[in-house]
Amino acid sequence: MNRNRNVALTTVTLFCLYAASSAWADETLKYRLFTHATNVQTIDVGDVDGHLLGVNRQSGIASFPDGSVGTAYFTALTDYVKGSGTALATYINVTFEDGSVLWTKGTNTTVAEGSKSFFKGTLTVIGGKGRYAGATGDGTFSGARLAPLSTGADLYIDVTVNVKK
Repeated sequence: MNRNRNVALTTVTLFCLYAASSAWADETLKYRLFTHATNVQTIDVGDVDGHLLGVNRQSGIASFPDGSVGTAYFTALTDYVKGSGTALATYINVTFEDGSVLWTKGTNTTVAEGSKSFFKGTLTVIGGKGRYAGATGDGTFSGARLAPLSTGADLYIDVTVNVKK
């Protein structure tokens, strides 16, 4: 009788462990980043007026629909003519309140309209820590830079990420 009870307990324990390890289901994250430029470097290409290659670092806050927040930063490599062009690589790092981290890499197109710039792009999950360790996935983002790079480049980005594990 004791042996049957031990087998039953072992079976239940294994089932619970399996269920817990499988509980991390695919997840769609939606959040808004609010950032400010902390480092901007540009080089004039010289082929046409206003053609700049740049590296830009922005830091700020990620705000989630449930009211939670996290810290965020991104680094972008850009190729712009008079503020319009492509971000060849944009690496976004979000750290959540529980210490988990999600890393994505994206590309986007930017269109300057006066002192504002509007952008839209796609991204790929490239890793994470904590509950996002081993994560993969993809997503989209769009947003606007509300001021020129020379005045701090405050911007917002709306992100939707389909996280898979």
